[in-house]
Amino acid sequence: MKKLLIPILFLIAQPALASMSVDKIVLYLEDGPSARDDVVVSNPDHETLYVQTEIFRVDNPGRDNESRVRVINPDEFKLLVSPAKAVLAPGERKRFRLMALDRDLEEEKVYRVTFKPVVGDIQGEKTALKILVAYQALVFVQPEGGAYNVDLITEGNNYRLSNSGNINVEIVEVRHCLAEGECEKLETSGRLYSGTSIEVAGNPSGGELEVLLRGQQSERVRFPLDS
Repeated sequence: MKKLLIPILFLIAQPALASMSVDKIVLYLEDGPSARDDVVVSNPDHETLYVQTEIFRVDNPGRDNESRVRVINPDEFKLLVSPAKAVLAPGERKRFRLMALDRDLEEEKVYRVTFKPVVGDIQGEKTALKILVAYQALVFVQPEGGAYNVDLITEGNNYRLSNSGNINVEIVEVRHCLAEGECEKLETSGRLYSGTSIEVAGNPSGGELEVLLRGQQSERVRFPLDS
């Protein structure tokens, strides 16, 4: 008996990455008339890249009721991105300027700006899957002379790090030290916005807490603990 050979066609989806890179994702602006900074977007791919931007205002940052509101009404634009969209040829770099319009703030304003790639049709004989990777920049517009103020507060047998200042600070690392050179890293980190707090993990006792903070600059602060 002759065997009937039936050709089987496999449809293979080959991923095609729409490459894009940005030179920074955290920006600090002041609430003055010359408050501006740039984000450089690069296209290392061999295809033309179309980039669109979207602006979100972050309300109640760091709290349970935090929300991100897309800004589309021109009257509500307190942060401008220019250009709002661009076309990048293969290998091209484009500078996007961010300008703050907030003035005389008492507490910092937080925004997120999305840089979203859009590509055209993929040329080829095989089926391909386009993978689009967007970047979102975190933008802080801060009052003149703004400062964070991190304290250690006690809640029963637990500790919390709180920020009573009017700008945010990032908790990079927390260590519990019983003596010089005898320190244990705790699983506590995150961004501490104005008026928020974060629980210190591990229920430490005695010695001190060594906290590495990072804003526009970095510093280490120490808090003594009760035994």
